[in-house]
Amino acid sequence: MNKHGGYQGKNQKMRDFSVNINPLGIPDGIREKLVAGITELVKYPEISGASAIKKIAADLDVEPENVILGNGAIELIYLFARSMGPAKALIIQPTFNEYERALKLYGWEVSHYVLTAEDDFAINPQILNALIEKEKPQAVFLCNPNNPTGQVYSKVMISAMVAAAAPEITWFLDESFLDFSNEMGSLSLLKSEHRGIFILKSLTKFYALPGLRIGYGVAKPTIIKKMERFKEPWTINTLGLIAVTAVYDETAYAEKTKAYITKERQRVYHELAQIDGIKVFKSNTDFHLCRLLQGTVNQLQVDLEEAGMALRTCEDFIGLDSSYFRIAIKKAEDNNKLLTFLKNWRN
Repeated sequence: MNKHGGYQGKNQKMRDFSVNINPLGIPDGIREKLVAGITELVKYPEISGASAIKKIAADLDVEPENVILGNGAIELIYLFARSMGPAKALIIQPTFNEYERALKLYGWEVSHYVLTAEDDFAINPQILNALIEKEKPQAVFLCNPNNPTGQVYSKVMISAMVAAAAPEITWFLDESFLDFSNEMGSLSLLKSEHRGIFILKSLTKFYALPGLRIGYGVAKPTIIKKMERFKEPWTINTLGLIAVTAVYDETAYAEKTKAYITKERQRVYHELAQIDGIKVFKSNTDFHLCRLLQGTVNQLQVDLEEAGMALRTCEDFIGLDSSYFRIAIKKAEDNNKLLTFLKNWRN
């Protein structure tokens, strides 16, 4: 079984800090359009979601041939692995474990660049370049902002890493959590001479729609065409297609979300930093990675669930162990309850 965030127990009132979903909930405008769209369920949706792709392309100022839709970002991770390989890949760790699972499922050879807590999970370009030269991967995977560390890497830094590497390498850049940060994405790299850039985006996290499974990828047409050859028809349902077009009317919601997450993330960080026995790492998105300085999170997890809260343990991430845990930014009252619990638990 794959391990991911998401409380699966019987307590329906559980405050679930293990999932990184927008705490503001589904925007009212999208909710209304989804309810109205129920009558459309008697019809087949578009086979490949052409209208939604056109909308995304217009917003990004690219051509529809640069865009591919997925049943969540996860479908596109597996579709990339299936269509672009098998080959060799380098994954910058610790990170989302589905990259490796997808690659190995389709016969890829995988190597790692494991970042360390001592360096605040920062990338050393010299080490990365040396590993690329040694391993000679056909693809490099980077999550930005990274899950679970919360580290964000600037467009300037990524552009320099891409420029320093061999031009035949494809860079898989997962920007599923970028909308929660104030960092610019890597879209401009698509307009450079480098042909091997695939940018992954998720709409379900920022707009609180994980049940609809909506993601998209942006790349040069040569990459998109390879992926489309292996893509099943009708992977996006009618309500998902409605949601894709609806998100572009939610400018006020997006601005409100960014302002709230930025302010609340900073507040929660400073509160966590004052708790003895817990190390919190600075984040640029909607969650924090933490570490118990003594012991493991096993008892913390049990005690927390008894108090009606859940967190994400991190022992399954390469480079982390059972002393690490991840907590999402939620509504202020929920965050306060968690902070109070952690302060009392450590004492």
